Amino acid sequence: MKKQEKPKEKTRAQMIIDGEIEPEKHERGLLNLRKRVPFNEMPPEKFKEIARKGAEATNQLHGEKRSAKQALEKILTLKIDRDILEASDIPPEIAKKLQRDNPNATIYDLIQAVAVGRALDGNMKAYELIRDTNGDKPETAVKIDGAEIITEKDRALLEKIAGRLDDPALIVATETAE
Repeated sequence: MKKQEKPKEKTRAQMIIDGEIEPEKHERGLLNLRKRVPFNEMPPEKFKEIARKGAEATNQLHGEKRSAKQALEKILTLKIDRDILEASDIPPEIAKKLQRDNPNATIYDLIQAVAVGRALDGNMKAYELIRDTNGDKPETAVKIDGAEIITEKDRALLEKIAGRLDDPALIVATETAE
């Protein structure tokens, strides 16, 4: 018994290629499939136009791609305004002083001011952040108890080596080997 074949329905892509429907944004590339002409058979003006559009699209794409660090740097260097100051968690007196003393203050400056405000309120994490950022981080000291770094055997070996280095026969032997 032979299976009945359904009439094949056109896909959306095929309908766009055939010009039956208009493509949406991401489907515009399908229009290029209508009349495919190899680049070497294309008139030079047409080829230059396609190359220019491709280069333009590539440059735009590269301009849009940013690393998280670049994006954060851009945000942190934005100049703060009254709306940002009011929305922040900064004490009003520090906000006024920041705005008065530094009219070009950035969001990064505001973050530091918020940390100062929190440290003044007794937040130890904010205090540590300010201290460490300022370069006053205490050094971590490692103390070794009950263990000697150089043992007696090590000292004896070092003395033996020092004695050989003072030996004139050893000095002559090394000079002739060179």
